[in-house]
This record gives sequence, structure tokens and C-alpha cells, in this order.
Amino acid sequence: MIDASLKFLALACMTLPCIAAAETVRFPSATTPPTPLQQRLAQERGQPVPVSPGTELTGELYRPAGDGMFPAVVMLHGCAGRPSREREDASGAYFASLGYALLIVDSFGPRGITERCATGSGTPADRVMDAFGALLYLARLPFIDPDRIAVLGYSQGGEVALSAVKLGGIGTLFERQFRAAVAYYPYCEVSMGGASVPTVVLIGELDDITSARQCQEMMARRSGDGAALRLVVYPGAHHAFNSVRLRGKPEYFFGHLEYNEAADHAAHQEMLAVLRQAFGR
Repeated sequence: MIDASLKFLALACMTLPCIAAAETVRFPSATTPPTPLQQRLAQERGQPVPVSPGTELTGELYRPAGDGMFPAVVMLHGCAGRPSREREDASGAYFASLGYALLIVDSFGPRGITERCATGSGTPADRVMDAFGALLYLARLPFIDPDRIAVLGYSQGGEVALSAVKLGGIGTLFERQFRAAVAYYPYCEVSMGGASVPTVVLIGELDDITSARQCQEMMARRSGDGAALRLVVYPGAHHAFNSVRLRGKPEYFFGHLEYNEAADHAAHQEMLAVLRQAFGR
């Protein structure tokens, strides 16, 4: 989550109106659109085009004051699931202070999943469809600018964000596309090739859960086609380097987790730069 914003939020709420509590929303995970063949056969047979129902998801939607049209960010949690409500509210208030709406997607709760770090209960493939379900939901809201929606993910959520904007990837199946992507310490697919929209990957040099070296190999092998794809590696930083709760008390969770203030603040500025360029504000 946006831990670098917590100090800012405390100060901002002294001088600016803070937003109300989040609205809990429900929307379906996206499903693969019917193929042209399926559509033609259904038409020839006089049958409805087959559409698979998506999993009903929940999310927390935060919005700035006013009527819009607001840019929006889809936020994707890591393999341990949603963070605390306090941290979600802080992130929502922060993005609203920038004039952005924020939709925090819960991929696990509706599926009865606690975590996907150790259980091996599936792959992020369904989570990519969750990201597009959130995109399509936001694009239909009257106060959201459908052409200015970005995706932001952490760890496994960062991997999902990269998959959602992979050049020539699953995003080609949908009419709506994300405008930009930010991936904090994701697992990098070496064969990704490129990104369809401006994308930045933020990872620690010492990350032993998702490898910075693998992200560097991804960059070395990229095709050069598509939009700008940047990698920023922070010296001396571990996984979850932006989690303030780890300040002074590192943890081990299938790898080393530790807060790094310098990396947190630098990555936060990188994220803001990508969003401001994409949204024009």
C-alpha cells in the first residue's frame, strides 16, 4: 500500500477535508469474450452468444469530492491478501487528495481464500481477469474518465499488473485498456517482451522473494516494441520495502521483509510520475 502517504495524509487532514469512508462495491471478474466462431455459430443457430459468468468480487471504492470526471487507479493486493482497513483508508484518502478515484480489489475474500503464498491454491490467472473486471466496472461509472484508469499492484498483485499490460497479452481481448501500470516488487516474467502502456517496475536489490535479477533479465530480453517499460532497482532494499509496519522490525515470510525509507520515498515519487504523466494531472 501507499505507506509513504501516511505522514502526508495526517498533515493534509488538518488543512483539507478528508474523504468519507469507502463505498463497498460489487462487480464481476471479467471473462474471456466469445470468439468470432462462437458468435457466428450462435447466430446461425438462433441461440444467444455464450457468455461465461465471472466471479462476483468486492472492492473498496474511494473518490474525490465533486462530480468528476476523475482518473482512477485499480489497486491489487499481494499473496497475503488485503492489508488492514486503516492502510486501505489511508491509501484511499491519499489518492483522493490527488484528484484520483481508487478501487481496492479483494480477489481472495469472495473466493474464500486466506492467502496464496504457501497454499498453492491457484495461479494469478484469475486475478488478471479480476483486474479487467475492475477496469470495466470503473469505466461504466458516470464520474470516472474511462480513458484514464491505471493499475497498481504489490508483489503478486504487481505480477498481475504486468500481465494485464503485457504487449500482445490478454488485454487485447478487451475493448478497454489500462492507461498505465505500476508494479511494486513483482515476479518478473522473463519472456514478457514489452508493455502495451507506460509501465514501471519497482524492486529492491536484495529481494529474495521476487528477484531483481530476474526483472533485469526481463528488461534485457524485451523486444523494444510497445510503450515505455522501466525498471528501478533500489540498493540495499528487500521485499515489502515500502511497508512502514516493518520499520525497525524486519520479518521473515518465505523471504526477508524489511522497510527501507529511502526506497519507499523514491519509489513513491516514481509511482506519482507515472500516474501524473498518464492522467495529465
